[in-house]
Parts: sequence; C-alpha cells; structure tokens
Amino acid sequence: MATPSFLSPHFLSPSLLAALARRPALTLLPRVPVEIRLHDPEKRADDPRRLNLFPGRALGEREFERLQAYVDDRIAPLLASLAPGIVEGLPCAFLGSGADTRVRVQPGLAVGAAGQLIRLFYPLDQAWTDLAAQAERDQDTPLRDGLFLVTLRSAVEPIDDPTDQEPCTRTEPDPLRERRIETVCLLGLQRIAGSPRLMAMPQRQAANRIGARLLRESPFREDSGAVPLGLVKVVGKLPVWFDPLAGRLLAEPDAAAHTLLAHTVAALESWQREHRDPLPNVPTQTLPELLGLDYLPAAGPLPAALLRNPAGKTPTLAFLPADLQVELAPVPANTIEGVVADELARGTVDLIHGLGERIRLLLAIPDLDYRRDLFDLPQRDTRLEDELFRRAEAATRAYQMWKKQWFALFHGLSAQQLQALRAPALIPTAPPDPDQYRTRLVVNRARTLPVIAAPLMLTHALVTHVDAVANRSELPEPYASHVAEPHPAPEDYEQIPDEQPAGNGLLRQREDLRADIRHLEAALDKSFRLLEEVNDFLGLQRQQLDALTVSFSALAGGVPGDGLGAKLVRWTTKANFVPKATTENPS
Repeated sequence: MATPSFLSPHFLSPSLLAALARRPALTLLPRVPVEIRLHDPEKRADDPRRLNLFPGRALGEREFERLQAYVDDRIAPLLASLAPGIVEGLPCAFLGSGADTRVRVQPGLAVGAAGQLIRLFYPLDQAWTDLAAQAERDQDTPLRDGLFLVTLRSAVEPIDDPTDQEPCTRTEPDPLRERRIETVCLLGLQRIAGSPRLMAMPQRQAANRIGARLLRESPFREDSGAVPLGLVKVVGKLPVWFDPLAGRLLAEPDAAAHTLLAHTVAALESWQREHRDPLPNVPTQTLPELLGLDYLPAAGPLPAALLRNPAGKTPTLAFLPADLQVELAPVPANTIEGVVADELARGTVDLIHGLGERIRLLLAIPDLDYRRDLFDLPQRDTRLEDELFRRAEAATRAYQMWKKQWFALFHGLSAQQLQALRAPALIPTAPPDPDQYRTRLVVNRARTLPVIAAPLMLTHALVTHVDAVANRSELPEPYASHVAEPHPAPEDYEQIPDEQPAGNGLLRQREDLRADIRHLEAALDKSFRLLEEVNDFLGLQRQQLDALTVSFSALAGGVPGDGLGAKLVRWTTKANFVPKATTENPS
C-alpha cells in the first residue's frame, strides 16, 4: 500500500525572481511521488515482531490479531516460569445454604494448565443455581451427586445481546455491526469423585482422601484452563459442605503436597479444639480413628498430646501404632522448615492399608540446648560422684577453718561493732552434704520440667516440635537413678562435724581490755584528785599552825619559834584552856 507524496510550495523574493527572468528558461521535469512499501512481517523463533503503527494507517481485523499475537508471544515466556495454580488472592467462600447459596470469589491472579492468565479485578458473586445450570451446559449432562472442584477459568465472550433488537427488523445480524468481545472469568464445577463410600465419609475424611488423590491425578485441564478454588459436596444439585483448603492449589512446585499439608494442619487444629480433655492413659484407638484422617503428608505437624514422656526410658504414644513403625529422635529447631521442605514431596503416610509405614518423630530442641547425644540414656559417672564427695570434704574443711578464724577474731562483737570494723558476715551453715547437694539438683531439675510437652512435627516420616524434654511425673536419667540408688561415699571420705568454737575473739578481748584500761584510768584520776585535796587540806592546817604559833609567841613574851610551831606545841601541853562563858546578850 502506497501513500501520495505532497510537494511543499516555496516562496521566493522579488529580487530573486528578477534574476531568474534574465536567465535562460528552465525545463521542469515531473517528480515521481514517494512510495512507502510494506511487507508482511515474518515471525521467527523467539523473535516476535510488532507492527509499526503511525497516524493514518488503516487497521483491520488481521492487524488487531497480529497485535494480540505479539502480546501473547511477549507474555508467554513470563507465564512459562509459573506452575499452574493460584498466584495470589482468589479466596472462595459459600454464603447461605440450600438453594439460596451464593458463591463469592475475591479478586486475585491465577495461571491455567496451558499458561492461560486468569485475572479477577472485582469480587465475583454468583448464585448456586446459576452455577449448577452453567455446569450442566458445560458438561451437557445433568448435575449428578458427587464431589466437585469449584473452578475459575478465563474465556472470551461477546458482551452485546443479539436478541436485543428493535421490532420489525431483520433477524440476521448486520455484518457491519460493531461487536463487543470481552475477556471474562467464569466459575465452573469439575467432578472429581462420586463413589458411595466416599460420599458417606465425613467432610474431614473425604477431603483428606481427595487431597491424597490430587498428588497422583492433576486437576488442571489444558482445554479449559480452569484453576480449582475449593472442594464441594453436591447432593440433589445442592451443596452440602464446602472446603476452601482441600482443592485450593497454589502456583508453586509440589502444589498438591502443600494443599494436603494445609488441609491436615487445619484438621489437626480443629481436632485439638474438639478434644481439650487429656487422652486416656491406655490408648484404645489407632491414629486414623483418633484424628479422622486416612493419610498424612510426608512432613507436617502433629498434636503434642500424641506423645507422652519423650525423655523417659520408655516414651509412650497416645494411640495404637497399628501397621506403623515409630521412631524418636531430636533435631535442632532451626532445621524444621528445611526438613519439611525436603520431605514433603515424597508423597503421603498411608494409615489405613497396612503398608507398614515408617514414621520418625523428631523433637525440635532449641538450638542452644541441642546435642547429638540428647536422647542417649546417660550413664552414671561414679568417678564424678566420688570427686563430688572429696570436693564436699575439702569445702567443709575449708569452711570450718574459716569459721574458726572468724570466731577467733570477731566472736562476741555486736552488729554495730562488726559494721564499724567492716567484718565479713558469718556464714551460718556449712556447705551441703553431697547427698543434700544431689537432692537439690534433682529438685531444681524437676521444677524446670513442663507438665505438658510442646507440639509435634512429622516427616516421612514424622517431625516433632517440643520445647522441653520431660514430664514432671517421671524424672529423666540420671536423676531417676540418683534418687532410686544413691551412690555411696568413697572409703577415704571423712565427714567433718560442724564445731562451734568457744570463747570471745581477739577483737572482743581487745575491746574488753580497753574497757578495763579506761576503768583503771578513771580510778587513778579519782585517786589523784583525792590526794590533791588531802594535800590542800594539809597545807591549810600548816597555815593555821603557823598563825597559832605567831599568836602564842606574842602571848608568851616572844617565844622564838622554829617556823613549824613545834615549840608552841610543847608549851600547849602545859597550858590549861578554859572555855569562855557564854552570855545571853553578848556585847
């Protein structure tokens, strides 16, 4: 197809026109119009070609198909990396009951078996009667009783209604009439089972059977490109129950195994809510009878109540392990996710056909507490216990020596005196006897043991998840042996009695001596004061005698004195002193 070429006019100035008039005449040759030649694009492998669109180009039906093919070729490598299933969203729920049931699907994205892209932008709400009628039209048969997968597919359908025409018009469609074709998402029902035995099973058991079947039979069909959203039981063209987990397959590797795991986890959580009372001590049911499940995923959780006393010499199960081989081993807690991811794709654990499945219960121990020999029954170390006795003897001897020195220094002091001296506090009790110390270790260990173990995990076998290793009702080894058969003391062990030293300490004796010295100093001070008073009294007497001596010397006519009054005293022996008579009115 060629487009005409238009020549643009050129405007010249008058001076340039005059110059051209003086020149010889020019011969004008006709110009060939420019043509745009188009060729059919040739598509090569991994080389999609896009049309070169420009204004004015006519687009026909062939061009639109080519554009759509180009888009499909570009998207195909992107979708090839995704497995068929639900990429995100698309949760499905049944509202109401009986004929009034409505099916509601939320927006999301999915990929069909042949790479069909299914995108739901708005919530899809459809009556069950309409869905059943549409399923009958798709299958061209009446809707029979059975188990169906609720599916969602993408289709291209005309939107305009050809019956909506004006009266008295031609019945055949107008070939020039515009058609509205849209990509829509349609719900459907895909029958997967209908045996009477399966229909008579409870919902949990029937959904479990279908989940195990999906591991062998893929529900994806390339012709329709439908993606399953859930499992529904239909009786009399009406839904009985709907399970949103049993038939929901995600766009990921081993989608059916993950679906079985999700349904099993939900079923076990429901079972735990229904059986809050502890199970009987003597098991009376097998695992399928107890849980209501015929198959278990190759890896996943189990209720903690199914395992009793994992740290004892003989751990027990709360179910009858009919046709099962059960083992028990510890693993680090951070390896649980990796074990589940590695073991999940191995299939299922058959609980009903007596195949002798081997189940390994793994206790997930915290990483800091994990050891490879955690489940090995520890042997009693008699040499260590003998050393415990010798260390106890040395500790007791050292305590007695320390106590003796303390009493030798601080015994008898009051609390205020000890605080003033910054003396160490007296340890009132001696180090415990080895038997008492061992009993204390056992009691402290028993207090740390939980009453109920933590949840279990299973692998293909089975992985268990617990936070502790024992139950308080029975002590683990070697604590149980220590309580039952205490180890005797070695022959060279000497039990040192706890002695109480007598007498006051040196510091107390020092305080007593200081008190005696202070008492003697006070007595000496009192004696010195008394002697000084006597000396003062004698001085006063001496002065009095001197005064008398002078008086008597004057009286005796000048008797010489010696200064001591001795002569006067000799005179006084011959003197006769007569007291002066007293009068009533002395003058």
